[in-house]
Amino acid sequence: MITIDEITIVRDGREIIYDYSEQIPAGSITAIVGPNGSGKSTLLAAIAGDIAPSKGTITIDDVHPILTSPALLAQMRAVAIQNQSYHLGFTVRQIIELAGPADDVMKALALTSLADRLVTTLSGGEAQRVSIAAAIAQQTPVLLLDEPLSAQDVSSRKRIIELLQKLAESGVTIVVVAHSAEAELTWADKVIKQFL
Repeated sequence: MITIDEITIVRDGREIIYDYSEQIPAGSITAIVGPNGSGKSTLLAAIAGDIAPSKGTITIDDVHPILTSPALLAQMRAVAIQNQSYHLGFTVRQIIELAGPADDVMKALALTSLADRLVTTLSGGEAQRVSIAAAIAQQTPVLLLDEPLSAQDVSSRKRIIELLQKLAESGVTIVVVAHSAEAELTWADKVIKQFL
């Protein structure tokens, strides 16, 4: 379980999140929705341990991500950021294999045909799927995804959602930042709307 306890986050002198508390259940998909600039991605980065709240605490199963070593964090949680761009000439398979076993997740996300393509040649949607695949390949108990569906076509969206549902059923705790209207979020177990 992820517990967010009265956190305040200030960036560039501006209060992005104020006195915010939330419980994110284990083995479920939680979607955070809201407009641009409302603090969704900031909250995700704080859960990941990449941003320190100026007040309050975040724990993943009683562990404080911000106080945890990078090596241990990499075993606890995996992150796929929005607008992933690659600058090194690795293939799709190599990028995913750096994180963990590649074959099953590549098949699930329709990346097998791109396995030998250089990641620097991918479209935005393809690069995003590679980023999601690498995060899933890490096989961590917590998966944090920033707008994983934003650059995807209908069939890719369906594949991603089905894979996330399978992972949640197996016990993975998934937090997704989304722009979607609530009607489109029927696949999420919980929707956090404080950011609307």
